[in-house]
Amino acid sequence: MSALVKETLASLSQHIQSLQSIKLGPHFRNYHLPQNIHFPSNTQGFQGLQGRARSFHGRNPRAILILAVLVFLFFWRNIIYDVCSHVANVRPPPPPKDNSVKNATLGFQDIFVLSLPERSDRRAPVLAAANATNITITVLDAIRDRQIPKSDYPKWWGTSGWVPKEGELGCLMSHVRTWRKMIHENISTAIIMESDVDWDVRIKDSMPGLAEGSKAIADWPFEDPKHPQTSSEEISPYGNKWDLLWIGHCGSAADGNGRIYAYNDTSAPDETHAWSFADRPGEGHRPKGTRIVFQMRKTVCTTGYAMSLQGARKFEKLFREANSPIDLKMWGHCENDPKLACLAVWPQIISIAESKSNIQHTGGGFSFGHEILEESAAAGAGIQVSARVNAAKKTANDPKAWNWEWKSGPKNAEEKKEEEKKKKEEEKKSGEEKGEEEEEDDDDGEKLVDDQEVDSQQLP
Repeated sequence: MSALVKETLASLSQHIQSLQSIKLGPHFRNYHLPQNIHFPSNTQGFQGLQGRARSFHGRNPRAILILAVLVFLFFWRNIIYDVCSHVANVRPPPPPKDNSVKNATLGFQDIFVLSLPERSDRRAPVLAAANATNITITVLDAIRDRQIPKSDYPKWWGTSGWVPKEGELGCLMSHVRTWRKMIHENISTAIIMESDVDWDVRIKDSMPGLAEGSKAIADWPFEDPKHPQTSSEEISPYGNKWDLLWIGHCGSAADGNGRIYAYNDTSAPDETHAWSFADRPGEGHRPKGTRIVFQMRKTVCTTGYAMSLQGARKFEKLFREANSPIDLKMWGHCENDPKLACLAVWPQIISIAESKSNIQHTGGGFSFGHEILEESAAAGAGIQVSARVNAAKKTANDPKAWNWEWKSGPKNAEEKKEEEKKKKEEEKKSGEEKGEEEEEDDDDGEKLVDDQEVDSQQLP
């Protein structure tokens, strides 16, 4: 700005010289220029301007007005330009954020998938499943044990007679780093999943009930008269009082004394097809055709869970002294710390699919009790219409072409007709096979009689 001022002042002398040549009428000849006008004398190109200004004695006052306007325009042209540019570039307010539980991040701010950089065989199926179901995920690089400096180890890691397996520290710290990312970037809520996950193609239909259930359980008792928070705070569709929503696991037990919220979900498997290798809610807790939300107990596997910002702060602090695998540590804190609000859903919405594990097991590479030699787009356990499988078959967006892991529910007329047709064909085939077997038996009987006759003839 100082350079502009100097340039403007330097050019004023030329304007003043041109003004001096103006012929004034006789009625202006007695006009006296005020003697208290001062101009800077130390500016280059403006030396002696004061003397020239005084020579305006008896000149036209219009010249003074023109001079003032010119000075104003030169001095303020940048300010005027900035103001006009700002007005011209004013953008309309951004559209309201889609906070629906059926949006691309299922009503959470982010969805993170943890995956080792070299495991493209794991990344490809989960990326395809997300794309097929219109879900936006961010893949974060997981880390191995050897990448973690000793100074970053949890305080009690490997103590109390427990010997960690290879890969367990890297798994734990990959999750902890994600919680720290949430804290540093002020991420209000996020789903955190591992890379061997699967979900039903109808997952977005499962989330509204989960949202209502989390508020019904975690927000109780409700604030009066405002629910669940003051109007000045952003309200998550899942409520604001939960720390952890464990929506993907290998088993979880409902607290017998806790509240349970059940909601209808057509994608929920029946108890025959629901999967766990650990505890599950007791018989009678879940009505047929529903999922239930409850205060979790004995939950294992960090397949997928939602974490709130306040939950991330609490767990990050607690895990500075971890001395067990991540899921057991989370289970212990959730069950024993009254300051934590941890909920689970059964059957799980996000499930684990067969995939070679990076955590050391007997023989290595085990999943579901047997060794995985080659990765494939296998369906997650307890998932009826797998996003992974249907993404691979390119049928996720066509319900008529869906690949079902099992069929359940009332059958329509066409399905019944097809079943009857198959049954008749099987009966016909079975009858033909039975007839062939009877003919073979008759032939064997005749041969046996012939052999006996021959033998009897040879007897002495």
